[in-house]
Amino acid sequence: MSRKRYHKCITDPEVLELVENLKLLSDPNRLRIVCLLLRGERCVCEVERELGISQQLTSHHLNVLREAGFLKARKEGTASYYAVVEDKLDRFLALLHRYIGRRDDRALDGGVTCCAPAPSTTASDAKVVPGKGGTKR
Repeated sequence: MSRKRYHKCITDPEVLELVENLKLLSDPNRLRIVCLLLRGERCVCEVERELGISQQLTSHHLNVLREAGFLKARKEGTASYYAVVEDKLDRFLALLHRYIGRRDDRALDGGVTCCAPAPSTTASDAKVVPGKGGTKR
């Protein structure tokens, strides 16, 4: 009987959440917006001015980030103010660190991150060969 070894991140459903958040934040303007708002709440006009992009593009990116849960918005008169949702950002960073690890964490735990091989579940030492669609014995 063969014993399969696999990486936990291959079967962990939270990897999809991480991937979606990475895609969302891979846009340079969105990442710049999050970085700016980490310094405090800003109105749309301040974000627009700081980033040097149009009001329409600024509003689009702010709405995408708000809908994804990274930002919260509040209205004051006709102005909208945005701030980072710390819990969402913390969860994203925790997932990222769980899959990739931190350099100092890897040193402490012998280099193990989430994607380290999971305990064997069957009888042989077959290994998954990335990109080959099979196992290697």
